[in-house]
Amino acid sequence: MRMNVSTSEELGGCRDYLVVEPNGGERLRFLGASTMRLKLDDLPSDGAVAFYEYLSEPGIDGPPQHVHHGHDEAFYVVEGNYEFRVGDDVIPLVQGAFLFLPRGTPHTFRNAGCDLGCIVGTFNPGRFANYFRELAELIDTTGAAPDRDTWIELYGRYDTTFYEA
Repeated sequence: MRMNVSTSEELGGCRDYLVVEPNGGERLRFLGASTMRLKLDDLPSDGAVAFYEYLSEPGIDGPPQHVHHGHDEAFYVVEGNYEFRVGDDVIPLVQGAFLFLPRGTPHTFRNAGCDLGCIVGTFNPGRFANYFRELAELIDTTGAAPDRDTWIELYGRYDTTFYEA
């Protein structure tokens, strides 16, 4: 699927690179009043990494706390105030803060601020980007987050499980 990007070949360049314009990338519906834009999925990076931008309204929760068994994830807060739950720890992250979570680390997050928030992040390797496509399709079809059994099955395809404290 084309992600609204320009490549070095299209721009007449002699090296490989990828340009994603502002508001470019593949826009995907996420939970509640939030969206995600995939700026780089796993294909151009030969599976090494995916990069996304996540926007959420105040008070919006991310997914239930979960554990990625097959990839690492990094978050950088561009705007707003977020609260991350990492296992039993609650970690406030404000604009400019960075959080790296190696695979096997339980986590979730929410926009804890009073304004629109923005996070950018990576998955390494990038295969998990396809999870967001599947989740967006489910949300578009039903208008809501998946039920627990559907979510467990979806997570399972991407080496992820719900965190049970």
